[in-house]
Amino acid sequence: MALVPRSERRPVPHALLVAAAVLAAFTPLAILALDRPVARLLARYEPSALWNRGIELLEWAIGYPLHPMTSSFLLAAAMLATMALPRWRAHAPAAIFLAGTHVFSRFATGQLKDLTGRLRPTEWLARGGDDTFSRGGAAFPSGHVALFASLALPLAILYPRTRPLLALIAFVAVARIAVNAHFLSDVLGGAALVSLMTWAVGQGIRPLSAPAVWRR
Repeated sequence: MALVPRSERRPVPHALLVAAAVLAAFTPLAILALDRPVARLLARYEPSALWNRGIELLEWAIGYPLHPMTSSFLLAAAMLATMALPRWRAHAPAAIFLAGTHVFSRFATGQLKDLTGRLRPTEWLARGGDDTFSRGGAAFPSGHVALFASLALPLAILYPRTRPLLALIAFVAVARIAVNAHFLSDVLGGAALVSLMTWAVGQGIRPLSAPAVWRR
């Protein structure tokens, strides 16, 4: 199967850019008004073990406990295979889009964690509940949200039948907040980052098949 020329493929919807902008706008609002009271409220209760168990099951589903970069390695290998094998070459744009979104999102997340140095709610409370941004923290943006959103979101765009997987993003976000591992703004920031990265990679790769009428 031949590779369809880039000019005959479609980019991802611009709605992703809008979603990224909305999530990014709510992130500072959450930092200013919601993060601290929500964290203090949740600290009064013992979270259900189901939240962490659910996260563990999802991690095992993508091989994370074997190595944190398992999913990145597998997607990169699949991308290279589609580029190298003629019979799979038609799938190369989709594979590049999926691998690029996942790898770039995770890289950007790590860089932002180092840059912001934000404490997790449990760390923040243990230090007396002062400033949430402190040297040595690694909470912003949420790595788990970025990890799973950068898989579920491009898959949902490429293959609409997988859109129920988007519910996993909501579950991961709620689970990380519920156990006070992340502030609300951490998960919003992670979702905004992945939405922006998915849009940006999608504009460059143009992974979607164009309608037949377009190709005439």
